[in-house]
Amino acid sequence: MEAIIAKLIAELNSAVFLLLAILFFAFWAMFQLGSITKTFKDFKDKNKTTDTDIGGIKDSLAAVRATTELLYQAHLAQAHYSTVQRKSPITLTEKGEQISAALKITEKIANHWDDIKTEVKKRSPINPYDIQTAAMDVARNCFDAFFSDTEKSEIKLYAYNAGMDLLEIYPIIGILVRDKILAENGIAAEEVDAHAPKNP
Repeated sequence: MEAIIAKLIAELNSAVFLLLAILFFAFWAMFQLGSITKTFKDFKDKNKTTDTDIGGIKDSLAAVRATTELLYQAHLAQAHYSTVQRKSPITLTEKGEQISAALKITEKIANHWDDIKTEVKKRSPINPYDIQTAAMDVARNCFDAFFSDTEKSEIKLYAYNAGMDLLEIYPIIGILVRDKILAENGIAAEEVDAHAPKNP
């Protein structure tokens, strides 16, 4: 009888031990799952914060670009513009020609002509006015994108010593780029007028 009771207790202890082991494993698995869920939530929150930060940076860059665009267009629209004559088609003033010669702008453009021409073509100009607009737009970008550090330093130093803004030099580059593209296509600069939008 005692042997039977001892055997029953031994079997009961095995079942209890197994049950306790299963419960312990279940609690451990739940704890691990909770940690994984918390980690995933933290990652999701950080990712959301990063997305917000990136969105803010994009908005700031867009605002800076818009401001630069407004300044550039306002600069072009000035009646007493120092380097570009405000007539159509726009041309260099005497001062603009002097700056162009001093900085050897024509040579600098020639040094990077393939890249500059490719950028103008990307804007798909279909008439002389479009070419002029694209050339003026590319002029601002090619300074940073294509000119060498030496070329940029030379232009910046000249502008600093002359008390000028780079916004006064970009249009010089744009007009020379426009003239070169028009010449390559056998188009006279005067044809810009025929396609320029008319003010209402």
